[in-house]
Amino acid sequence: MTGKRLITIFIPVIFIAVILLSSAYIFLITIPTRVMELYGAPASGLGIGTVSRYAWLLYTHQADLLEGTDEQPHETLKIKINAGDSASVISTRLAEVGLIPDKEIFLRYLIYKGYDSILQSGSYSFSKTQSAVEIAAMMIDPTPEDVDFVILPGMRYTEIAALIPTSGLDFSADELLALFESGEGLILPPVFQSAENLEGLIMAGDYVILRSASAVEFLQTLIDQTAAQFTPEVTGAFSQQGLDVYQAITLASIVEKEAIQAEEKSVIVSVFLNRLRIGMPLQSDPTVQYALGWDGANQSWWKSPLAADDLAVSSPYNTYIYGGLTPTPICSVSINSLIAVAFPQQSDYFYFRSACDGSGYHVFAQSYAEHQLNACP
Repeated sequence: MTGKRLITIFIPVIFIAVILLSSAYIFLITIPTRVMELYGAPASGLGIGTVSRYAWLLYTHQADLLEGTDEQPHETLKIKINAGDSASVISTRLAEVGLIPDKEIFLRYLIYKGYDSILQSGSYSFSKTQSAVEIAAMMIDPTPEDVDFVILPGMRYTEIAALIPTSGLDFSADELLALFESGEGLILPPVFQSAENLEGLIMAGDYVILRSASAVEFLQTLIDQTAAQFTPEVTGAFSQQGLDVYQAITLASIVEKEAIQAEEKSVIVSVFLNRLRIGMPLQSDPTVQYALGWDGANQSWWKSPLAADDLAVSSPYNTYIYGGLTPTPICSVSINSLIAVAFPQQSDYFYFRSACDGSGYHVFAQSYAEHQLNACP
């Protein structure tokens, strides 16, 4: 084969090789480098092939990631991200409301950056003028605009205040405690005008609070939302039991701490109502626990078990020695405790005690003699 023929054969081969090498260089080096300039470094766990493929997609869809879906500012859109929502679910949700133009490209961007596994739950306010990249940056911020604040049934206000240091809110537990005790700056809704203090005026539940809220704004919001639950129909149901709203909350708070099994609450309410109607003391252990306060030995606000001497503590909250309801509620109440007070079961019971099987249920009795027979061996 002559040299001229060899040259004729190898020139196309060399040309193709140069094109392939150039393409590989662009695909493996140039575009990934440019994408890093645009979006920053990729997640460390991605292989070079995955980085190259994702870089090509992100490079060719820059408008979908770097521009908002609307140039004109409009009302912001509230988006709630729940704990456990996947990056795919979140991408779909954002696309459905028009915040991002392409859910698949957005998802690829999240994976490329490693954001798909660190998206933060919470409530966010987004604008269509924001780019997908800006939206993603907000969703990896561990301090979203709103805070989910959960109050459990049976919490006294000191226990609610103890939640503040880990809540992400901008005030201290001491500020909230001082506000609970002084009420300074708060406006009680009409339905709570007879309240002695703020204990029990916040229902148990899941509240969404602005992270920037002050202690006054926080507590006012929770009290107002609780007051809104007491519609004329609800207050009318309490009246049928001879109770006003504050008395109903107070009774519900005692039931909240007495009942372990929710289905027993309406029966326990009937026992207490029967006692109140004949002037018989409630003789409820949780009211004594409230009176005793912090139990250093057990590191708890609710001493258990109570000693015989505890039942003689001198306090208006001790329903063993003082008749009627306690001066205030003793804790936050759940909606089903309030329902039990509004619609109690009708019974002839005046006594109850814990069942001996450890089930959390109670045994009920009409007379003290029967009550004694129900004692555990």
